Amino acid sequence: MKKVTVLLVAVLVLGVANIAKAAKPEGDKKSAAHGLNINIPTHAMIALAGPSSTDIDFEAEAAEVAGDKVTFAQTNETTLWLNYSSIVRSGKSNGISAEISDVPDGLSIEVAVSSAAASGKKGETGEGYTKELTTGGVEVVDGIGTCYTGSGENKGHSLVYTVSAKDDSYEDLVADNHNLTVTYTITEN
Repeated sequence: MKKVTVLLVAVLVLGVANIAKAAKPEGDKKSAAHGLNINIPTHAMIALAGPSSTDIDFEAEAAEVAGDKVTFAQTNETTLWLNYSSIVRSGKSNGISAEISDVPDGLSIEVAVSSAAASGKKGETGEGYTKELTTGGVEVVDGIGTCYTGSGENKGHSLVYTVSAKDDSYEDLVADNHNLTVTYTITEN
């Protein structure tokens, strides 16, 4: 009888041990790991900020002295700000171009983009330049890495416009009201 009891106890112990082992998850250790996949796509977004309007107005001022050429003055005290966010691939950068819808004959229109982004920026913001605007577009900011400028006034790059009559085509100036559009575009270089 003792042998049967010992045999039953042995079977019972082995059975309980196997059940306990089966209930315990495979690989139960003091630590465990799993994968975590994060996708960061490229990103580029741009906006203009100003006090209430993003329109800039210029008025031709008649010469004060006979024989002088006409000059242009900004009639509204609006400073615009170029704000952007950018995430680039390794070894790449973004740039911003400016394109004007038309350049009236006899005029030169320039934009001065402040060389560095103002307060609030984080990351690798680009460098701005002064360029004459064309209908084909010109790059006005380059070297934009992964960054953001902050949004709103006094963030990003300030934009200052200059309108002047060209000496070499002054005779092409015509009295008219010109409503133009300047478009800024951010793209990968």
